[in-house]
Formats: sequence, structure tokens, C-alpha cells
Amino acid sequence: MNQQIADATFPCLAEDCDSSALVILVHGTYAGDSENAGQKWWQAGSTTVSQLRSRLPRGVKIAEGSEVFHWSGENSERARSKAGRQLLERLRTLEGEQRDYHLVGHSHGGSVIWKALKAKALSQQPLEHLKSWTTVGTPYLEHRSRSVFNIWNIAGVVMGILLIPPAARAMLQLGRMLTNAFQGNDMVLTLPPASEAGLMGIIRAPILSSLEWVGVQVERSVAGVHIGSYDPDTGRSLLEYLFGSFEGILLMAVTLTLSYVLVHLSMISMRPAIESYRIRAEERLQRSALEIYGNRYLAIWSPDDEAINGLRATLGFQVSFVSKMFPQERVFFSDTLGLLSRPYYWVLSPIFNRWLQPSIDRLVRNAVTRSAQGNDRPSSMIVAVTPSPVPELSHLFPPLPAPLSKRILCTADHHAKDIAPMLRKLLGQASLAQGVEGFCNELSGKELVHTSYFDHSAVMELISCNITWSMGEEMVKWKTWRMDPELTRWFSEAKRNLMSEFAYGGDKVDEWQSRHVSANAA
Repeated sequence: MNQQIADATFPCLAEDCDSSALVILVHGTYAGDSENAGQKWWQAGSTTVSQLRSRLPRGVKIAEGSEVFHWSGENSERARSKAGRQLLERLRTLEGEQRDYHLVGHSHGGSVIWKALKAKALSQQPLEHLKSWTTVGTPYLEHRSRSVFNIWNIAGVVMGILLIPPAARAMLQLGRMLTNAFQGNDMVLTLPPASEAGLMGIIRAPILSSLEWVGVQVERSVAGVHIGSYDPDTGRSLLEYLFGSFEGILLMAVTLTLSYVLVHLSMISMRPAIESYRIRAEERLQRSALEIYGNRYLAIWSPDDEAINGLRATLGFQVSFVSKMFPQERVFFSDTLGLLSRPYYWVLSPIFNRWLQPSIDRLVRNAVTRSAQGNDRPSSMIVAVTPSPVPELSHLFPPLPAPLSKRILCTADHHAKDIAPMLRKLLGQASLAQGVEGFCNELSGKELVHTSYFDHSAVMELISCNITWSMGEEMVKWKTWRMDPELTRWFSEAKRNLMSEFAYGGDKVDEWQSRHVSANAA
């Protein structure tokens, strides 16, 4: 009967049929590989792909060959954002082909999917052929920045705007010189006097002094500032002066460099305000994106996931890296000679310990924390790590059923007992680098909850069930008849939460679950 339902629903039974819906697997951090086939969970030929393929309904195929999605897997926001744009381009191609597809992301692969969906939410045309998306063990990072109207952001914008006119004038001056030179016209290289130059007068003062120091002629008068020794009466053309003399080449180089530096400083000044605005806009966009794609979503995660809990722990990271300054006790003989340095401690230690040490320690701690979080986004800090794409809606995404979470944890603990012998082997290596490399190569990934989800058939069933969910009621019944009742209840609860929140029709889930329970009882 089940096979009849599947065959009636999907006339295309060949797995390589062009009209088959496509499942795109998106790996997480440090899981990238240039090969399409291999033993990593997302590669064709892996155990995970084989297990998932055996659970998919007819008419659905897993991406292989050139359809496999690749990204660097680097632990950085830049890499994840870039991958999100690349994934969105792939999805636009599938939309153009009017081909249905499903997305499955593990770890930060789920973040890549979410970034693509948020970017698409800006347009008025949603991804119509996205039938489902599932994330497994994805830690969603909530970025926060200071207000766009923060005094430092406002000061940066004002400074950036003030620097643009001097940069434009410097470029205009260079353009005028080159135009006259190539047209064979003469031009007096004279700048306005400092009283008329405004901000440019302040900026150019040290530059003019530097030119004088290297031997460039600079004459100041009431009429302005004449630069260089060019004189049309000598019979030498302006083109010959600019490109045939050290002084002329130096003047062009200084003018071009000045323009570049001013533009660069302008962008640096305005960058924090631009990023603050962008981060706030993305924060407002999150709920809108979830409203569009939430009914197709399933979040699979365990409360024991090391990646989620580890990243969450970095939010309260309080380890001190910079010690305070205190005179050393007299323990070694040479410490006696150190008595002469005690006056330095008396004078400097109060200043260092009160002002410098906390600031330096905070900078180092922030750098270490941002590196662990992969947060290389300017002007942002991570304030929350949740298994939910929208932090305030975390209650809509329950963890896996307790019995299943316990099984995953017990399996990880069972494999983790083999780590101790590997550590002893590592410490016995003559080269620490060689030992660490060998240790990493021997890890199977089953030692952690975060990297062992796909080793459990129940997780694979849930992924397949979410894919089947989009294919009609008959297919859902066909799928859930084969599932454990506990998984079915959890799946229906997860769907009901989202459908009720965004008014998709939670009563449909209740009706489906009641019929499923009745069928199982029968």
C-alpha cells in the first residue's frame, strides 16, 4: 500500500530524472572539501548520503557531481556571508528552472542557509520552489552593534563627509594638471592661500612641509602657495615637467596618494555607522524571513551540543590574559639586584594596574573571543547564541526528544573513551605539531554530539520527514506510519509551534497528528 501511495504521487520514479526535486546538503565549519565524492557526510558515497537517500520518497534526489554545493568552511562571518550569497545564486538558478529543492545544513551550514534566505527576503519574490529546509546542530549567532545615532557613529559620519571635499579637490587638481599637460597648455601650480583653503589648509600643511624637506620648491604668498619649479618661460612643456623630472613625478604621486588617503579615511570613519545600520536592518529582517519560510523549516538540535554550548560560553568569557604589575618577591639570588627597580613599580604600577591593564586585557580577551566565535564582522559583537534563527522565538524550536538526546550523548560518550589513549600517543610524539596532526586524523567525529547526529537513524528519519512534509498529506501519512510515535509527536509539535505563531494553520497539524495516532493504534 505504501508503495502504491508513493507511485501514485510521483510518476517519475527514476532517481536521476531531470524533474526530480533536489536535496542540497550544506556542510559546516572546517568540513569543506574540493571533491564532490568522499566520506564526509555531505559528499556522494558517504554513509550519511546513502542512509538519507534510502529514506527519501520517490521523486527526490540528493545533489551530486556539479550540483554539490561547496564553500570554504572557514570560521568567519565573512566566509559564511559569502557562502550565503553563493547559495542564493544557486537557488535563483533552480527557481529559473522551476525545479523544486530542499536544503539540509549542519552546524554553520545552517547559518549559510539562513543568510541566503534573509537576503532573499529583501526582494518581493520569495523562493517558491524551496519546499523545505532543515538545520542540524546549528548555532545561530545574534549580532548587535551600537545605535546608528550613537555619538561615535555620528562623529564618524561627520568626519567622513568633511574629508570627501578635500579628496575631491586633490583629484580635481591632478586631473587638471594632466589635462593641460596632454593638451600642451601651460598651468601654474598654485594652491589657494591657507585662509581660503579651510580644512584642506590644515591637511596640506604637513604635506607641504614634507615636500620642502625633500627639496621641492614651495613659495608662499598672499596670492597662494606655488609648488614646484616649473616655469613655462624656460621652454619646457608641462608634460615634460610632470613625466620627465623627479619633482613632477613626486608631485603627481603625492597628489594621488593624498586623494587615496583622504577617501580611505572617509570610508573608515563612516564604516562603523554603515555596519551599525546594516546589522539593525538584518535584525528587523529576521522575523520577516521566518514568516515567509518558517512553515518549511525544521530545527534539529540537542541540548548537549558542544558547538552551541561552547559558543554560548564565550559570551561570558572572563579569563585574564594580562597580569597586573607587582614587584617580585626575593626568591632567586638575582632578585636582589631587582631591588633597584622598586621605584619604577611604585610610580608606574598604580597607573598601569588602574588604567592600562584593564584596557589591554579587555582588548586581548575580545580578540580571543571574536576569533573563537568567528566574528570578523566590523562594529559588531555577539550577544546571544541560540538554536533559533530568531532569538526571541527560541521557544518555538524544542530540542530533540529527551530519549533521543540521551542516546546521542551516550553514543558520543562511548566513543570519547578512546580519546585518552590517543592523547597519550600525542604526548609521546617527538614533534608536537606531528602529534596534533595525527590526533586530529584519528578522531572520527563520533566523540562529539555535534558531529554525530547523522549516525542516528532517528535524526535521518526527521530530516526525511521534513522533506516529505511538503509533498502532500498522503506522502506524510506514508512517511509517518514508518516512524516511531515519539518522533512523530515531536515533529508535529515543532510544526505546530511555527504554524500557530505565523497563522499557517496549526489545526492542520493537529488533524494530521490525531489521524496518525489513530492509524498507529489500529
